[in-house]
Amino acid sequence: MKAGMFRKMGLVLAFAAALAGCGQAIGPGADTPDLQGTTTLTQVFNGGPQQPSTTIRAEALKANESYTAKGQLTIEGSVPAGAHINVESGKLVVTGDIGNGARIDVSQPTTTHSETYTGYCYAYSFRGKFEYGFSAFCSRTIVDGLTYNDSAPAVTVKGTLGTDVRISTPGSITVNGREIANPGRIMPVAMKPSS
Repeated sequence: MKAGMFRKMGLVLAFAAALAGCGQAIGPGADTPDLQGTTTLTQVFNGGPQQPSTTIRAEALKANESYTAKGQLTIEGSVPAGAHINVESGKLVVTGDIGNGARIDVSQPTTTHSETYTGYCYAYSFRGKFEYGFSAFCSRTIVDGLTYNDSAPAVTVKGTLGTDVRISTPGSITVNGREIANPGRIMPVAMKPSS
């Protein structure tokens, strides 16, 4: 029984590591000078804090490899086929094309709140076990919207997209000067009226 529990825990940890955006770092913490690029501090989001803004040359990226950056990332040139670019809490600008099968994930800060409801969910039972069942203490997180009201796109591609390219971001996406449909887009949090 314990072996099964450890196997499940191992799978959960492996899945969590995959979601954490494993890959080669881009920016000041990168292992190679080409991936370090040039980094400055700038206000990435209108009304937001100072964050890193890194510029690298596309030649530093390899096909079918994964990369992770924070803040704003500018790639001068084209993203190679099959590359996975993950930008945490920022924006991505690509001055060239995005190759076939590339994956682009750009997260942006969101504002959330929790709601409590009565229904079926995972919660602690009266027996002290965390299990699925009916409870008066279910909780869910509701996304209110993007934290910053910033009109700049989350992803800007000045060239074209190859086939089977996936772009995931809560912000807007612009390709070759045109905004494209983004089913995952959320709007900024509504401003509260001043009193």
